[in-house]
Amino acid sequence: TMGAFFLRALLCAGLMAGASGFLAGPALPTGSRLLRSQGRSACAMKAEDSSSGEGRRAALQTLFLAAGAAVLPPLPASAALAPQGRSERTGPERSVPLGGREARRGPEGVNRPDLLPEGEKVNVIDLEKILTKGQANKMDKLLAKLEVDTGYKLRVLCQRYPETPGLAIKEYWGIDDKTIVMVVDRGNSKSGSSNILNFNVGGGVDLALPSVFFTRLRNFFGNSYYIRDYGEDVAVINTVDTIVGCLRDGFCIDVPDAMKKISAGTF
Repeated sequence: TMGAFFLRALLCAGLMAGASGFLAGPALPTGSRLLRSQGRSACAMKAEDSSSGEGRRAALQTLFLAAGAAVLPPLPASAALAPQGRSERTGPERSVPLGGREARRGPEGVNRPDLLPEGEKVNVIDLEKILTKGQANKMDKLLAKLEVDTGYKLRVLCQRYPETPGLAIKEYWGIDDKTIVMVVDRGNSKSGSSNILNFNVGGGVDLALPSVFFTRLRNFFGNSYYIRDYGEDVAVINTVDTIVGCLRDGFCIDVPDAMKKISAGTF
């Protein structure tokens, strides 16, 4: 249809422009070539391939993934994978942009295995007691079933930086390219104005949940107004439920409307 053609043309034009408009600095030559290559591949798909539902879906996934790479600049190589939401670009992980409070944190490289729970490994570590024991247990089982059904690992860490296991979670959870680490961080701020959600996301999650999804997810559930109206526990539960639902559906770029209307934390 004319509307579909216009949308595709608009996405392609924006994607190609992004190669020169966003990838600044030393990484520009390599980044631009990669982005333009992705753009040409996505925009040159045959009409008969994109005429089917699967073809259109694949085209949109490729376009949004490449566009996300243009908008989100590479993180510095010195940034270590830490549960406060930072990650090395040399590995498969990536992080969504952090707010002002998170960006000013330090020192980096916290490694406190003594803060990890003893006994059988769990998928939810709640050092701040944000969740009740029942909520944490139910969430743990939900995430275990998600991994069995889809192969994706979603792990949740509730902390108050710098009291965090830090780098120790990499080995504890066996973080790989299909792992999402969701960090709920109260931090040192008492003003209540900071976003409590951060994510470290494996590269194997990109096609299902591109970077823009986590940015929108964080902005919706992690902001101070949502926390004030519904509480931290509901914010954590609804964020997890949204990620699980989107991974099972196969693709999301925004918080589904149904989740935006939920005002109670239920699985």
